[in-house]
Amino acid sequence: MALISRAEAARALGVTSEAVYAAVKQGRLSTITAKDGRVMVNSETMRDEWARNTQKRIGRGPKPPGTPPKPLRPREERMTSGRITRTVESIPEYEESRARTEHLKAELLELERKQKEALLVPAADIEAKWVEIITQARTKILGIPTKAKQRIPDLDTDAMSILEDVVRETLEDLSATADYEEEAE
Repeated sequence: MALISRAEAARALGVTSEAVYAAVKQGRLSTITAKDGRVMVNSETMRDEWARNTQKRIGRGPKPPGTPPKPLRPREERMTSGRITRTVESIPEYEESRARTEHLKAELLELERKQKEALLVPAADIEAKWVEIITQARTKILGIPTKAKQRIPDLDTDAMSILEDVVRETLEDLSATADYEEEAE
């Protein structure tokens, strides 16, 4: 009795090793455990067991030589029968689909080229820069009353508080306008 591995059995039977492993697991192919613990297949009985216990799949595998190919049905018939429920008009022709795909690919390549040439900038970078600019402007505007006091030493505390109120009111108005515009979008 010649013992071979499951992989060797698969090669001898002309099937995948997964098919042999499945047959062993399902009990369709008997095995013997060797002394070293490896699972082995009896090469003398495996072909008979395989033929007796394994059902052939119909319609799978290579066609015998000389078998004519199945005739193709017209496109309209394929589209209106079976599982496909779309109308023929809703499915574009191959050339049209291909042209659309090529056009979109070209647009993406154009965007990538512009980005590499620094003609396009990521929106996150622009937003970060605007936040920086607006923060600087806000800080400088809030500093107006202090600078006014330095340049006009005669300003009293009432005039300073009025200046600070006007500056804060203006900034709040600008902020409210920006919030309103964001909500409108």
